[in-house]
Amino acid sequence: MNIQASVIIPAFNEQERLEKTLLTLKEQSWVKEIITVNDGSNDETGEISDKYSDVSIHLATNQGKGTALKKGWEKASGNYIVNLDADIGVTASEGVKLLAPLEYSFIDVVIGTLPPSKKRGFGLVKRKAQNVIYKRTGKWITAPLSGQRAFHREWLKTLLSKDYKGFGIELAMTIDLIDAGANLVEVDTNITHRHTGKNWRGFVHRGKQWLDIEAAVRGG
Repeated sequence: MNIQASVIIPAFNEQERLEKTLLTLKEQSWVKEIITVNDGSNDETGEISDKYSDVSIHLATNQGKGTALKKGWEKASGNYIVNLDADIGVTASEGVKLLAPLEYSFIDVVIGTLPPSKKRGFGLVKRKAQNVIYKRTGKWITAPLSGQRAFHREWLKTLLSKDYKGFGIELAMTIDLIDAGANLVEVDTNITHRHTGKNWRGFVHRGKQWLDIEAAVRGG
């Protein structure tokens, strides 16, 4: 398998964990280039991105995960595209597990599932996303909101033609890819990131996810 993967990292105020994520990726033989999109951060995210990325993109204002990923996709040159979250640290090395299934010609897109965490919310947003995808496509996705994904470069044409916004991008891109004929599978990984629990910050984050999913559903 000739792996030439462009890794896209959308990052907003991720100075605490971004450096470890990028340093880990720089050690991986399957990574052709690291493209970090600093999504209008007001901490040291931009400086860290410049130091450790092959391509560092800076957005003047926070435009949301959907826009950030698209900006990164536009610069990607690898024959495989890998999306990873900025806060996964040393577990970024697990990204190789997303690429292995793509060796089979009948698999187009891979979603990475994460180990269960004790610091979880109530699962309402996840279940909503699962139900929406199933209703639209007839396919049940275990990790509909996972930001850890890989796909063949050929699917960029489909994705770049869409207007993705915010946290609704994972749900929307899943539906769009399945509708376009992509065969999608999930693989288990040991990727871990900062979880939002049952606190105010967690409720705010999940509230934003819910609103973005609602917007993605209306736009679909």
